[in-house]
Amino acid sequence: MARRFVFRLDTLLKLRRQRENEQKRVVAERLRQIARVTDEISMLDRQIGDQVQAMRVQATGASLDVPQLARSRHWLSYLQRGRLEAEGHLRLLEARLAQDRAVLAGAVRDRRVLEKLRERQQEKHRRELERIEVLASDEANTVRFLLDRRDEETDSP
Repeated sequence: MARRFVFRLDTLLKLRRQRENEQKRVVAERLRQIARVTDEISMLDRQIGDQVQAMRVQATGASLDVPQLARSRHWLSYLQRGRLEAEGHLRLLEARLAQDRAVLAGAVRDRRVLEKLRERQQEKHRRELERIEVLASDEANTVRFLLDRRDEETDSP
């Protein structure tokens, strides 16, 4: 009876797959964070554009409301500062994403190494089983030949 293939490092392979999947989740979460910050920057850009347009309209009026203009200028500065902070946060997230992707690439490489080893060992096992089958077949054929020859010798006078 042929013994079945057992890869002794299956548990380690399973752990490496889990590690790779965890790293994929980390990268996906980082991409979601980047998308949120990018959306926030887009929203701030729209608000800044709207505020600049409102200040232009206010400046073209017949009389200037100086306190309102000061408040508008202060709000515009606040929006611009928020945009700069969001851009800084975006750069930080992108740097972390690069690190996370490097860790993911390492996890993928580690998993692939074990999978290749498993494939090689499985192929070696398959070839060994084929070799054993060929030997058994050769042995059976040899025995059959010898029995046939003996029968022929006993039948001949």
